[in-house]
Amino acid sequence: MHFRKESVEEIIKYDDYPYKVYTRVSTDRDEQISSKENQIDVCRYWIEQHNYEWDDRSVLLDDGISGTVLEDRAAMKYIFSLAEKKEIKMVIFKSITRLARDLKDALYIREVLVSNGVRVVTLEEDYDSLYESKASMKFEMSALFAEQLPKSMSVNISGVLAAKARRGEHSGRVPYGYMKEGKYLVINENEADVIRLIFHLYNNEGLGQKRVTYALQEKCKAGEIPPPRKRSNWQLTTVQTILRNPIYCGVHIANRHTTIKVDGRKKFIRNPPEKWTVYEDFCPPIVSREDWEKANNKPTVNKKTKFTPWNELRQLLICGKCGSNMVIIQTSRAKQNGEKTYWKYVKCSNYRRAGQEGCVNHVPITYEEVRDIVIENLIEFSKDISHDYKKNALEQKEKQMKSVKVELKSLETQNKRLLELYLEDQIISKAEFQTKRNEIQSNIIKLEQSLFSLQQVHDEKSSMMEMQAVLRELEDKEKDLKHVFDKLIDHIVIHPNGKMIFHYRFK
Repeated sequence: MHFRKESVEEIIKYDDYPYKVYTRVSTDRDEQISSKENQIDVCRYWIEQHNYEWDDRSVLLDDGISGTVLEDRAAMKYIFSLAEKKEIKMVIFKSITRLARDLKDALYIREVLVSNGVRVVTLEEDYDSLYESKASMKFEMSALFAEQLPKSMSVNISGVLAAKARRGEHSGRVPYGYMKEGKYLVINENEADVIRLIFHLYNNEGLGQKRVTYALQEKCKAGEIPPPRKRSNWQLTTVQTILRNPIYCGVHIANRHTTIKVDGRKKFIRNPPEKWTVYEDFCPPIVSREDWEKANNKPTVNKKTKFTPWNELRQLLICGKCGSNMVIIQTSRAKQNGEKTYWKYVKCSNYRRAGQEGCVNHVPITYEEVRDIVIENLIEFSKDISHDYKKNALEQKEKQMKSVKVELKSLETQNKRLLELYLEDQIISKAEFQTKRNEIQSNIIKLEQSLFSLQQVHDEKSSMMEMQAVLRELEDKEKDLKHVFDKLIDHIVIHPNGKMIFHYRFK
């Protein structure tokens, strides 16, 4: 970036017309990285041409964030907050594609900013909300074209991948058991022997998927077979994936999954079989088609109804040994009259996948026992939270704000001293100045965003009423309490001996 040789006072002075320059890059490709500098230079030229004073601190960056996912863009959310507090008057974008690649998001961003009196400028489209009327369709049409660009690119990429697949060319991660020669998959015999062993144990030896996993672990430990890639040992999910993957009988299935946007976020979903594209004889098979179909049509795969119990504490229970999530394992025993009695035990997910190679087996503790203990602790906890909640929350907020302000003051001092070293003392080079200045500026922006979050003023009375309402729900133990647990508990550590350590969301 080019820096004019101005006085320290001129450079650090804020202009009377506060603005922000928003930049966004979505990938780490070289052209995207250079695009950041290009966006800044274009915006800076426009600012100086319109007689505003350039300030490096005005630049906000969402780095490595897709323009189709608004929820993940911290810098844009920070701009929203400044607009609502009336602390900015203008936001400049190089183009609408940097603002958003979704028509709905683009219209929403403009609406939030303009409704708060913020001027919106996109340079490539020559759009300026200060001069455009509400009836103007310039912004809407440009945003529509910006939305269609990634969709068109996706269609083109899908077409290229389909053409490669028809030619037998492989794209993406190479499956275990294969290696790549040029554009094509060939069998890696060392790994392929493991694939054949898995199908043999599962089809011919009558072992279940978990027992196959344990057999592989023993052979891997003895050095008889290699471990899976990027892992030290075999896990249940790895075995399941191999057994279900048709690539091992030479068949490639494309378009099995797609992404959709739900509530501002991308979600990965499975397409119905009618949308799949099947490529027969795509690569050399490691197992026969008959062996693959046998493995995927065993009664235990297709006829056994698998039931996952509802877990009100999911993602809140953490293994004290390895840090993995604790999950529910259900077992049953049939009575003489044919009825079944079910037990739900809490187990480490790492132990479930890999046995003793993954973690340790915790002492038996049922899900119902854990749930009762959680409710009892929350009831005991609630006796103090109502009295101390407001005091602790405000004290903690004040302490954090003070710490952030001290850091900001320190960085401002560093910034000023850096300018003196470059402009007056001339001790450091221009390149050193730019690098260090960018680093300091990045830290200042992060701290400003953190300070804003801490300065949000909430209605403490409403918070207390909400908290008390949540706590009252614990009185009815029979109802679904997941939302109560999520509200009050950050996580619970369960150690192998059954000891439970509670970490609450409030002190």
